[in-house]
Amino acid sequence: MTGVDISHYQKGLTIWQLRDAGKDFVILKLTEGVSMVDTAAFDFYREAYALGFPVGCYCYSHAVSAAEAREEAHFLLDTLRGFPMPCGVFLDMEEPKQLALSDEALREIADAWCGAVRAAGYVPGIYGSEYNLWAKLLPDALPADCLVWVAHYGREPELPCDLWQSGDRGRIAGYDGTVDTNEARSERFRRLAVPPQSAAVNLSVMVLQLLMNYNGCWGRVDGIGSEAFFTELWDFTERLEGER
Repeated sequence: MTGVDISHYQKGLTIWQLRDAGKDFVILKLTEGVSMVDTAAFDFYREAYALGFPVGCYCYSHAVSAAEAREEAHFLLDTLRGFPMPCGVFLDMEEPKQLALSDEALREIADAWCGAVRAAGYVPGIYGSEYNLWAKLLPDALPADCLVWVAHYGREPELPCDLWQSGDRGRIAGYDGTVDTNEARSERFRRLAVPPQSAAVNLSVMVLQLLMNYNGCWGRVDGIGSEAFFTELWDFTERLEGER
């Protein structure tokens, strides 16, 4: 079972192309820190949701304490607003200031993230490099329900993990850029990434996406806040209702 992780750097790629390329899941960058939303994620998510395509998300973290990790979790969860995210909600820990922390401090950050995500009803996870993060933050020290996502290019990771990021030069037919490639490594992740048997194209979601694209929405640079996104989404749907 293979998939990709993508962000605004892959604008122009479609979930249709991923599905046609034989990919089984996608992990989206949703937030960064406590003030930025990756606006491309919403187009990607609407399409994945409409197709019944398994999807997860992550926050690119700047947290250096448990309190800051909880703030990042709450910002992401406020942005997500309860939408399904079956393949996990991950904290991406690769900032140098984080990797310089003690083992204990890294565990406290991971525990805080997992606790907040779990309390909201999602499956928590942590992402990092085998040589950097996972050399200090041993998977055995994490909560039992925490998914372990290991980046190790060129060869299989030595650590047991749920998800392996194997490279950053993946190609998808019909798309000119590259994507990060991933492989499911555990049965529990494989169970999460199986689409529901009743999954069918949600035409209302697809129509909304097409209307927003036609009206020039979501074409701005990355970095708006969640409140601004939902305000604009609300205004857009209100205008549609007013024109009927």
